Amino acid sequence: MSYFSGCNNLVTMMNFIISTIFIIFTITLQASTAKAENPLQEFSSREELVQWAGYGEEKLSTVLVTGTVLCEACLHGENQLHAWPISGALVNVECHTSTKRSKKSSAQAITDEYGDFLIDLPSHLHGIPHLERICSVKVLRLPQNSVCRPAHARKQKVLKLSSVGNGIRNYSAGEIKFLQVTSKPLQACNERGSSDKQIAW
Repeated sequence: MSYFSGCNNLVTMMNFIISTIFIIFTITLQASTAKAENPLQEFSSREELVQWAGYGEEKLSTVLVTGTVLCEACLHGENQLHAWPISGALVNVECHTSTKRSKKSSAQAITDEYGDFLIDLPSHLHGIPHLERICSVKVLRLPQNSVCRPAHARKQKVLKLSSVGNGIRNYSAGEIKFLQVTSKPLQACNERGSSDKQIAW
């Protein structure tokens, strides 16, 4: 009787061991299958995940818009316009990203002491190949202490592609010029100024 009891205990123990091994094997197999089906689980941190996806803090491309805002005046006794930079002007780049022209994207910058501005366009515009066809630049506001003002409605300035390389596209708005409203230009200055299409008056 004790012999058969010992055999039964041995069989029960063997069944328990085999069942445990089978359960462990099944769990391991399911985990490895799930990992193979979802490769994103391989990434241990957010940084690795966004790097793999191509997004995140490290920019993959850059699109810049540059230009200069100037004020011009014709001094009495001279036959040429004198120009100086306008610092602190608010410049806006607006892009129409829909054929209905209802969807717009914009970015702004303030001119520095030299009248220069540099605007870094949002990343969702980087995939558009010919931004010069849908984007334009406009001076929204001049500093309150500026003696230069537009005489008529402010005009928009088109962009020109100036350089491409190393993941960077540069567009230029060139010089955006305003006339000093307090000056009284001579006829020679008027003729010179009217031939310049960049003057915003």
